[in-house]
Amino acid sequence: MSSAQERDSWPYAQGFQNCSETCDPVTLKVHGKIPKWLEGVLYRTGPGTYKISSKKNPEIVFSFDHWFDGLGQVHRFEIRNGVVTYRSRNVASSDEKYIEENGRLRLTQITFGQDICENIFQKFFTVFQASISSNNLEDDPNSRNVSVTLTNALPYPEGNSTTLVLGTDANVLKSIDPITLKPIQNFSFKKFHPALSGSMAPAHYQHDAETGEYFSFVSNSGAIPEYNVFSIKTDEETGKPITTILATIPSKLAQCDFAMNGAKILWERNIIRSFVPWDPNQKTHFYVIDRNLKKHVATYTFPTFYCFHTINAYDEGDDIIIDLSQYKDNSVIFQLTVDRLSGSETNADKLPLQFDHGRVHRYKLCNVSKNLDSTDLKYGSDKFPNAELVFATSEDLNVELPVVDFSRYYMKKYRYVYGISHSGSNPHIVFDRLIKIDLHRTENGSFNHKIWQQFGCTPSEPIFVPAPSAVEEDDGVITSVVLDGIKNTSFLLILDAKSFKEIARAEMEHGKVVPYGFHGLWNKS
Repeated sequence: MSSAQERDSWPYAQGFQNCSETCDPVTLKVHGKIPKWLEGVLYRTGPGTYKISSKKNPEIVFSFDHWFDGLGQVHRFEIRNGVVTYRSRNVASSDEKYIEENGRLRLTQITFGQDICENIFQKFFTVFQASISSNNLEDDPNSRNVSVTLTNALPYPEGNSTTLVLGTDANVLKSIDPITLKPIQNFSFKKFHPALSGSMAPAHYQHDAETGEYFSFVSNSGAIPEYNVFSIKTDEETGKPITTILATIPSKLAQCDFAMNGAKILWERNIIRSFVPWDPNQKTHFYVIDRNLKKHVATYTFPTFYCFHTINAYDEGDDIIIDLSQYKDNSVIFQLTVDRLSGSETNADKLPLQFDHGRVHRYKLCNVSKNLDSTDLKYGSDKFPNAELVFATSEDLNVELPVVDFSRYYMKKYRYVYGISHSGSNPHIVFDRLIKIDLHRTENGSFNHKIWQQFGCTPSEPIFVPAPSAVEEDDGVITSVVLDGIKNTSFLLILDAKSFKEIARAEMEHGKVVPYGFHGLWNKS
């Protein structure tokens, strides 16, 4: 198929259409053979609603202009005895009155090509505004748009709980029922500790399965912005969570370097307009916090870059190894608009330029014990030692939404990273394949890798599930929810992680599509 034909048919647009709920489980048609040992539940998060028609005037709609802004939905794929069942539920209110009253969206005619800054990240602003104006989140559990990450590792504020918790890039969390997916409660990290009352927190967390600790931070904007880095674990005797503030680091808000220390978000009512123009002369700071001493002990710097997702990190003697998917700047955020991703402009002369793509970069923080210095944390200081760039993969080995075998190799020396990737066959789509990269370089310094790709298909973040008797690191399977734009449906793909060959897929009915999501969680219980 020629590139012109591919643009005309554009099988990738369906992932940005509204997705109706499937509250009662349905059984999917399985092709191939699912391993007998693969028993559990795969959860997926992401936007499920992009357009909402006004009941007062059907010609007027509420419209989201950016991939990150859609109203949240959670999907559940359960595998038992080779049978796959599916259900989904909206976890953010799409009620017109609610949206109008809470200012989540500007009421607009649907017009493609409008200024993306009018609406972009309105969801983020709304939860940001709510969290700084009030820490009382005991409201309608559907009233916060929280659907980026999902965890079962966070101890519940009131003690042991079997609920799952959704996170977003603000200090707002949402618990949901693991079976029905129905939202239960909104809360913030302030429930765990009064010092964690800041407005912003990362959607991504770190979890040490060996110690049971959940790690994250809450950042405070203002005249003296700072990060409060903390850990939470369950007390074995009481079953209640124990929260420890590990370090308080005075520093700018680093998500994209907000103007006025974050205050401009309130002035502009918009995230994009609040960014300071990208400054290539700024530096990236790596802060080292000692978990035992419970304090910041060292800082390293490197020329500035942008990163959505880290991959893994581990100690190597007196050094620290950090792997991440890196971009040269934050321009990728401006590229992820619904118009562009859905290919609404199908004429070749109107299609935008090629997407930027993240590549694996490995950094080393050398001789940590010889660089201990917690006396000067001034942002932008040149007194700190430089981080060492060990390697970076080539542009054709780009990767995003990267994962490893977190159950066995998280915070340990490892070899394989899996993710979504872009083949380069069509510059106007953001990703079209799954990739497995062997980070043990060959003699000539290159990286062996494996690819899964099928025309018209868009995979989601891969999730690695280890085999029960796994010996080698890649003994297990990869699961990914794939949108088949040619067949107008989605399917759960299961690959052998070692060979990266398909062993099974569970197809949804024709016309049923899981929108492009963000992250997933495998729960073997």
